[in-house]
Amino acid sequence: TVLQYRRDRLLVHSVSLILAAAPAAAHTAEDVAAQLNTSVRTLHRQLKEEGVSLQRLKNEARREHAIRLLLQTRKPVKQIAAAVGFDSEKSFARAFREWTGEAPSGFRMKARAP
Repeated sequence: TVLQYRRDRLLVHSVSLILAAAPAAAHTAEDVAAQLNTSVRTLHRQLKEEGVSLQRLKNEARREHAIRLLLQTRKPVKQIAAAVGFDSEKSFARAFREWTGEAPSGFRMKARAP
């Protein structure tokens, strides 16, 4: 049981590293599984056993990258949306609002306020 748990934890960590390395990429389950030398079914099953989904990990990687860009750069929101893999600024703003409870521009202004 200990080995199984450690392997799963390593899988979640490995998937997170893959997603964080290229947050704008359209990571499919097939691509991630291939990079981990496992099947798509095994990837999903082991992530489920760990209590997380691939989509959740993808969203977390995008959210973290978007927050980093909003706080550390002066790029327009439209460029940040593209940098984290969204086709439109509107869909990025909607997703960001779901993730954080506020719009990207409001989040940036609030974080930079004295």
